[in-house]
Amino acid sequence: MLSPSFSVGVCAADRMEDPEGFIQFILTESTRSSAVMKELVVVASGIAGPALSGLKQASELDERVKLLVETVRRGKAEAINRILSSVSGEYIVFVNADATPEPGAISSLLKLVSSNPRNGAVSALPVPEDSEGMASLLTKFMWDAHNECSVYLNHRGIANHSSDELVVFRAAATTPLPEGLVNDGAYMAGMVKRKGYRVKVCQSAKVRVKTPSRLVEVILQRRRILFGHAQVWRKVGSPPITIESMLILSPMVSMRLLVKSLSKDSKFLLVLPLAAVGEAFAAALSILDTLKSTTAHEVWRRFT
Repeated sequence: MLSPSFSVGVCAADRMEDPEGFIQFILTESTRSSAVMKELVVVASGIAGPALSGLKQASELDERVKLLVETVRRGKAEAINRILSSVSGEYIVFVNADATPEPGAISSLLKLVSSNPRNGAVSALPVPEDSEGMASLLTKFMWDAHNECSVYLNHRGIANHSSDELVVFRAAATTPLPEGLVNDGAYMAGMVKRKGYRVKVCQSAKVRVKTPSRLVEVILQRRRILFGHAQVWRKVGSPPITIESMLILSPMVSMRLLVKSLSKDSKFLLVLPLAAVGEAFAAALSILDTLKSTTAHEVWRRFT
């Protein structure tokens, strides 16, 4: 019996720290899985100088590494579509260039997605990198609540949303992204669900993510994400189920999940009012964006 195959897609934009090290880490991690890696496709958007040279060198050292260069950023949806048209694996692992999968995470995702033919998407749990300040504490609380909701939805088999920091899709369940799309993970998972596959989360798979260092950046990031969720709702036909939408769809469950997160760290109580006010402000801004444009935030503003 032949081993399943997979491809890896990496979206990198503007800058990339230690590109050779990142590529080598992904290649090394691929050996942990019984599945066979066919190719690693990197879309470098707006990257120049030493970082681009490092990516070119990595592609020259291993024929599985394919580098697609965009001199200017065209948006992540465009980058993902280029990856989808360039890969041949039965499964496609997407990892952001500014995220760091923990050892064994990719293998765990592949094992779970291939364990059942109904599994169409499996994402890792994002964990913020340690840093100081209120913005860091706020994002840590928000990610913890997000993960609690993801696990809850996973256990009940009703998830329709994936975190795009590290996620694997069954190739047969993927769909090209429409032009101007903002939230790729939410859209792709929504389409996976609509096709009749299951959207899962793997609790043993973690991925380290960078977060904004200033409170205003957190609000602007949330503005873009909420705009993207509304966009996905229009395009898929159902809203992404997240901790925020659960406040409306199932407020009692959402409150229990929030209390569970708050109980983990007493400091989270300090940022709870800030989270509520910031989210309301971000939601108001996203509504204004929606009224003015259907493709706002197509090219993300980078904070990290």
